[in-house]
Amino acid sequence: MGKSTYRPELGWTAALLLALTPAQDAVACAFHGYIPDPTLVDMLLETEQAVIARPNASGTYDTIDALLGPDLGTIPIAASAAFRTAISQESGATVLLVRDGAYGPWTEAALLDTRYRSVIDTVIENQSAWQMGRDSERRRLFASLVNDPNPDLQRLALQELDRLPYPTLKDLRVPPLRNLIQDIETGDPDRRPIRILLAGLSGDRSFAAPLATALHSAVLQDTAHLGAYVTALIELQGQPAVEAIVAHYLKPGLVTQSVQDKLLDALALQYRAARSATRRSIAREVAALVRHNPAMADRVIAQFGPQTSGRILP
Repeated sequence: MGKSTYRPELGWTAALLLALTPAQDAVACAFHGYIPDPTLVDMLLETEQAVIARPNASGTYDTIDALLGPDLGTIPIAASAAFRTAISQESGATVLLVRDGAYGPWTEAALLDTRYRSVIDTVIENQSAWQMGRDSERRRLFASLVNDPNPDLQRLALQELDRLPYPTLKDLRVPPLRNLIQDIETGDPDRRPIRILLAGLSGDRSFAAPLATALHSAVLQDTAHLGAYVTALIELQGQPAVEAIVAHYLKPGLVTQSVQDKLLDALALQYRAARSATRRSIAREVAALVRHNPAMADRVIAQFGPQTSGRILP
């Protein structure tokens, strides 16, 4: 999955700017085409100050509970119209305010209901362990929230899964997402790649036909996340999907080099992650491609890595 540029020594504002800076590995994930931004959880792991608050009469915030750092009373940040309106409509709702580092600006991070607040409390309780990389509970927690009735919490759960390396995601037990194909087609575009991957990992072969149709459209448009469809289809169908993808899109002259590179990247990902029979199929099909078009050899090595060239290249 995504290779995040988030670094603990940077505030998340700097990390977000870094994520938007052109870099050699910015296209490392064929099904992303981008480096996932820091999530709210990343923000909470980095910050030294976080509070639960509500808007006051003067248009700023009064602290209800200091989660990290001292109780500062009034927080000098203007309550946005959107958050004031939401609070007025949900009497029990509160706002999570997070500070960028120790001295940076405050951010209205999330509107909290009781359920969302409990999740934030869990993150705070595990801040030290998760900072040290002992974050298996983090993965399990957000995998369990992908169908949460709170759309903001559901979105955070998908963002958290989006940051995981694909083999890690593959080993995680994620409940079937409701309305998955509909959301892939019409939902939040930023969460489309992770939804596609979860469709592949669902084991539901009824997803194969709509994913294949969507892959064809993605190839024609050269979308950044077209590799996600390849990854998902191979997950669902194995060898037949590999053979069809190579025959329809990777033979010489069928698609642009940009599309070819994304397809090869996804095949390389599954070559490392798939079951042995599928891995053999990928090696066999890619080797045949290079035999018929030796000019592809360097690009295959670039995607699969030099350590695999002896097993793939003829």
